[in-house]
Amino acid sequence: MLARREQPALTLPELTRHLALDLLLGDAAAREVGDATLFASRRVAFAPEADTRRQWLATLQQIWPERIDRAWTGARLEQPVSVDARAWTALWSDGQGSGLRLDEALDDRQRDAASRLVLLRHRAFGGLPAGAISVADIWPLQNVQGRRMLRMGELDFARAQAGQLLRERFVEQWLRRDSGWSEAELDFVRRVVQARQRKLAWVRWQGLSGDPHGDAPARAALAASVREDEIGAYYRAHLDRFTRLEAVDGLHLRCPDAACGEGSDLRGQAGVKTLAWRLGDPKPAVELDAWALDLLQAWPVGVASPAIRHPDGHGWERVQAIAVKRGHHPLDSETVRHEARQAIAQEKLEAAWRRRQRELLATADLQWAPGMSAPALPFEPELPPKGGEEHGHAH
Repeated sequence: MLARREQPALTLPELTRHLALDLLLGDAAAREVGDATLFASRRVAFAPEADTRRQWLATLQQIWPERIDRAWTGARLEQPVSVDARAWTALWSDGQGSGLRLDEALDDRQRDAASRLVLLRHRAFGGLPAGAISVADIWPLQNVQGRRMLRMGELDFARAQAGQLLRERFVEQWLRRDSGWSEAELDFVRRVVQARQRKLAWVRWQGLSGDPHGDAPARAALAASVREDEIGAYYRAHLDRFTRLEAVDGLHLRCPDAACGEGSDLRGQAGVKTLAWRLGDPKPAVELDAWALDLLQAWPVGVASPAIRHPDGHGWERVQAIAVKRGHHPLDSETVRHEARQAIAQEKLEAAWRRRQRELLATADLQWAPGMSAPALPFEPELPPKGGEEHGHAH
């Protein structure tokens, strides 16, 4: 049901193969790289175990949203509690401020105080007795922003986090008691979510997510190993990727207000000055002139720009590019060498990722259940989406 919201034509055998591959890739990531490396950013991000649990609950809630909401509303679990304001303030009064810390852990005094500082009390529900949620319960579930808000004394945020944790515990109990699913079925979804989180972390660690600035040891090692002949071949095959601006001739008009010149052609108008640049020319000494040149270099040839406010707010500028000359970065330039190394490394990573998917499926010896058959379409390895984070939901 969830998968078909995004891919209406997806068949059950195809989905099954996708899930099997996620499980195989997740196991391989944990075995070959390890969670400590895959989730090295846990000091800043959510802890993987907390993130997996929330993804698991969020995924399953989409199957019975109305039933869970009715049960939650009818349960009325939360009981009023008055938080000790003095104890709350004292908990964070360590003199270190609210900035980013090298060690985000609570010290012994804070751990003891956090466990005693109750944010919420609740009635019994499911198979759980009546109880309370303290600061110590919500602290491990925060990312760096959440921990900082707690240290800043944001009590409303802390209460909201306690309320969210109570609902998550209620949903988990509801799933186990009222969903009609067995423990094995619920655990299977959790395993898929965990495997998917590991797979996505492995993708990022390798550098397959498309972020050129991300910390990706595998991509960095491949880029460093690219040979000169590979750079040359890539350069010749992708010459259009290495274009550069080599000359521009144009006009500019500087005005005290936005009523700056007339029409879309500045030629022949009062106050207009020529502006020219050649590759190798020094940057103009006057900051405003340098800004105007940057604007001209970025503006397409032909129609003049509208009036654009100066960066200092004290005037307006219009530019018009009359002629532009473009060429190519030379093969031995650092620009070509760097970009070619990164692109070639990316191509090799993608090819290896496709091979790995095929190998894992080929060696897994998948056994289809009676009445099920393998997908009719042959398996086509997938590459992760570029330019953004893929969410780790089970579907």
